[in-house]
Amino acid sequence: MKPLKKIAIVINASKPGADDLALRLEKIADGYGVTSIKTSEFPCPPGFIKGIDACFVVGGDGTLLGMMKEAVRYDVPVVGIRHGKLGFLATFSPEEMDESLPVLFSGEYRIRQLSMIGYCEAGGESKLALNDLVVKSGTNGRLARFSVYVDNERIADYACDGIVFSTPTGSTAYNLAAGGPIAHPDAQVVMMTPISAHTLTSRSVVFPAGLSLEVVALDNVDDPLVSADGQPAFMERPVFPVQISVSKEKFSLLELLNHSHFKVLRNKLNWG
Repeated sequence: MKPLKKIAIVINASKPGADDLALRLEKIADGYGVTSIKTSEFPCPPGFIKGIDACFVVGGDGTLLGMMKEAVRYDVPVVGIRHGKLGFLATFSPEEMDESLPVLFSGEYRIRQLSMIGYCEAGGESKLALNDLVVKSGTNGRLARFSVYVDNERIADYACDGIVFSTPTGSTAYNLAAGGPIAHPDAQVVMMTPISAHTLTSRSVVFPAGLSLEVVALDNVDDPLVSADGQPAFMERPVFPVQISVSKEKFSLLELLNHSHFKVLRNKLNWG
C-alpha cells in the first residue's frame, strides 16, 4: 500500500488521557515526516478529512463509529487507537503505538472493506449504519409487535422487546448480547435477531446481500424507537415500514498486516 504522508487525528476529548495520546501520535508522525492535522471537535467538522491519507481516531469503538459518515463520504480509511474498554475495531493499542506507527507510515498495512446496512423509513432517503439498526418498543418493559418481510414475502410476526439488524462488524455488539451469531468481517450479510422474543422458537436469521428487508409496526401502544449505531435513526418519530439491506457502500478500516480477527475474538470474549 502507499505510504501515509498526511493524516488527520480526531480526538474524543471526553476520554481521559485522549489529548495526551493524540499529542504523542502527532510527535511521532512529525518525526517520520508525516504531516498531521488535529481536532478535538467531535464529531469532526464537515470536510475535515477531505484529501487525507488516513484518519486516526483516538477513542473507543463509539468514537470510531462517529467518523463513519465522513470517512465514507471522502473514502478515507480509518485507524482506531484503542482507548475504550473493548475496542473490537481498534487497529492497535496505545502500548503498541511506537512499534505500529512506523509500519503504517511506510505503507505496510491493508484496508478491510467493512459492509454496512442501508436503511430508510417510508418515503425517506437512504442512510447508513456500520454496526446495527435496532427497532424497539417505545416503552421499557412492554412488548412491541412487528412483522418482517424479505422481498415482499412475510417471514414472521414478532412479539418482543425489539429486533436487532446487524452487520458482521456489529455482530459482536448488541446482536451478540441478544443471542445472535458472530459473522466473519468479510461476510456480506445482515443478521436479524429478536430481543427477548415472546416465543422461544424465534431465532436469528442471516440474509445475504441483494435482499431487501421491511419492518412493519403492528398495533403498538407507543411509537416504536429506531436507533442506528446507538443513536436515533431519524430526526422525528419513524414512519414505517422501515427498509433494510446490505449497502453497496463500504467502510474502510486500516489494519496491520498481522491483524487476526480471531485473535481479537479470543482475547475480547475470553475464548479458549
